[in-house]
Amino acid sequence: MSCPLTPIACACNGVLDAARNPIPRSQRGFTLIEVLLATVLLALGLSIAFASLHTAAGSVQRAQAAAERNEHLRAVQSVLYRVLHSAQPMVLERQGDNQLAAWFEGKPDSMRFVAPMPGYMSRGGPYVVSLRLVPGSDGTRLQFGYAMLVDEKPLASDLQRPSEELLDGIAQAHFEYRGLGPDAAIGPWTSVWDRPAQLPMQARIVLRFKDGAQPWPPIAVALPLGLAQAHADDGMRMHAGVSP
Repeated sequence: MSCPLTPIACACNGVLDAARNPIPRSQRGFTLIEVLLATVLLALGLSIAFASLHTAAGSVQRAQAAAERNEHLRAVQSVLYRVLHSAQPMVLERQGDNQLAAWFEGKPDSMRFVAPMPGYMSRGGPYVVSLRLVPGSDGTRLQFGYAMLVDEKPLASDLQRPSEELLDGIAQAHFEYRGLGPDAAIGPWTSVWDRPAQLPMQARIVLRFKDGAQPWPPIAVALPLGLAQAHADDGMRMHAGVSP
């Protein structure tokens, strides 16, 4: 039914009716301010959630990297222990005009000796094993090489094979050796092994990484055949009445 009043009067009556009979709150929509406030709160919540996820993902990645690094260190120590523990009193090379047999070469930055290699790394028989500390762009590196021993010489084709890198990022490192002292008691650690015709009783690597958070558990490996040889030599000297 059309309004009998003028258009302006009808509009005024509509406003008055709306004021006298307001729309219930449950039927009203959202105001612009409410929509903007809800949007801001939603964005803030999402940003906090994404930041938490990013932090959690970074923590997981750091933990995984640390676990992999520690596992690698354990594997390296296992290799060092295995090859040093199985060192053999075999001729590594012959030195000088008298062709004196050398069984072990120990220096601050390298060592060489004869030992069997694991089956997956060798073709059987004794191998000349070399451990070297080599300077690099990111610090010192520990390299591992091996060559089959044939007729008291390392196989030439094996010597051409590149050494394997065991560790990098080393700030400081050196090798140390220990044997019997003059009083037939175990002597101090020394960085040079001056008895090439005899295996040391123990050998170790003293190492510190550039990353202070990366540990290197101390490892000193006993050479069983070196210990047996030292006691045997000492026994022969005592039997001959010679002071060690």
